[in-house]
Amino acid sequence: MPSWGELVTNEQYLYVSYFSAIALGIVLAVVTAALLRRSHHQAMAASAFKQVGAVLKRAFPAWLILAALLGFASVSYIDCNHHNYAQVVADRKYLFECSRLHASRMLYCLVGALMAYTMMLTVLLCIVPRGQSDRRSENK
Repeated sequence: MPSWGELVTNEQYLYVSYFSAIALGIVLAVVTAALLRRSHHQAMAASAFKQVGAVLKRAFPAWLILAALLGFASVSYIDCNHHNYAQVVADRKYLFECSRLHASRMLYCLVGALMAYTMMLTVLLCIVPRGQSDRRSENK
């Protein structure tokens, strides 16, 4: 039985790997957002900024999807040795390297987006802790 590499042309491999990488990045971002949804809700329950928390909760999946897509778009097939489409498609090993680079960059961007979002939540939760805002209203 022939291997998958023998059945698929380089151009077909390019299309399949390109769209598979996009789909995988989006699915990974959505799954990550779903897994962190409860933690986000618990963190925002302790915040005095409930409205901002609701906006951030709705923006979180879009934030991660955008990060994955930006990581995907940061990879270019054109480099010093591959100047046009025909040269890119002719080199299967290079296509494989680009596929790996897509996955790597998307993961880096997802991690960066999660870190930035975590810092934003930390600042939001540290500005006015819930207990202090209740004490301030009691003193008036």
